[in-house]
Amino acid sequence: MKTFFALLFPASLCLLTACVSPPPDVTAQVPLISKSTLSYSSAEILPEDLWASLNNAFQGTSIDSDYGSINVENTYISAMGHWCIAFNLTKTDTVESTKTLNPESKYYGQDRRACKNNETWFFISPLMTNYNGAIND
Repeated sequence: MKTFFALLFPASLCLLTACVSPPPDVTAQVPLISKSTLSYSSAEILPEDLWASLNNAFQGTSIDSDYGSINVENTYISAMGHWCIAFNLTKTDTVESTKTLNPESKYYGQDRRACKNNETWFFISPLMTNYNGAIND
């Protein structure tokens, strides 16, 4: 019994000292958001003639609009509580596609985002472009 208590005391002392040790320092190698990031306050309202189509956008649907073909990849609720869609927008060479969003490089392509605030749909710029190994200052 004395041996048990003799071993219990050093073991409990080791456990207690582990609890008071500071955690290791952790640093990020990839910034989550660069300083030049656009925020929701700089989000641009999408043309009103797209709103009705976006209201009916669900994952896997494809919508033909005057601006091109919208392929909905995903729908979700944002952290701010907005209904959002992730989509690809492709210009089509048909007669129906008579309008263009400018600048084209911002709106057309893969992994675009739009969210709805009340009845208004607004375009969300990506938080971060592809990481190329360089750390942004």
